[in-house]
Amino acid sequence: MGILESLHIGGRKAKSILAILLAFFVWQIPRAFLSGLSVHPLFAYMCAVLEMRESIEKTRSFGFRRVKSTGIGLVFGLVGIFIHTLIIPKIEIFWLSTAVELIIILSFVLLALSAAQLMKCDNFSSLAAICVIICLVGLREDTNPYIYALTRVSQTALGVFSALVVNRFIYPPKNKEDSKSG
Repeated sequence: MGILESLHIGGRKAKSILAILLAFFVWQIPRAFLSGLSVHPLFAYMCAVLEMRESIEKTRSFGFRRVKSTGIGLVFGLVGIFIHTLIIPKIEIFWLSTAVELIIILSFVLLALSAAQLMKCDNFSSLAAICVIICLVGLREDTNPYIYALTRVSQTALGVFSALVVNRFIYPPKNKEDSKSG
């Protein structure tokens, strides 16, 4: 049996592809009004694939925690950026400014992890920390952090929405019990 014959395109793979396609088309609506948005909603695509679960309930539950964790991380990331822009430019000694930056990063990662835990994000708490790190370390200087945060949360929610819609209407579970458990 060859490689092509052994590849099985099952329901979950097909539904993931459809969820990405749906996310693409829905994303084009705000793009019609906001010219600065990218053609492809990267985070929506990733979330559409990640949240394609074996049941509608799991898609909804996991997706909600993913969106919540992303929002928590971005809030702490944006506050960290604000504090960073107030403090770091005033420190002229490189090693000292680097040390203060590291303290800001570590502090806001810890705050985001703690907040996500308090908000019962469960296994998605680390996503809050990752969002803080992206804001404080990985964000390009030419990117407006507030627009970035809004875009990131919007794309995450869009990916979860796309997965939910496809999971609900394309090969939905046969009965109520299937839709809740998995």
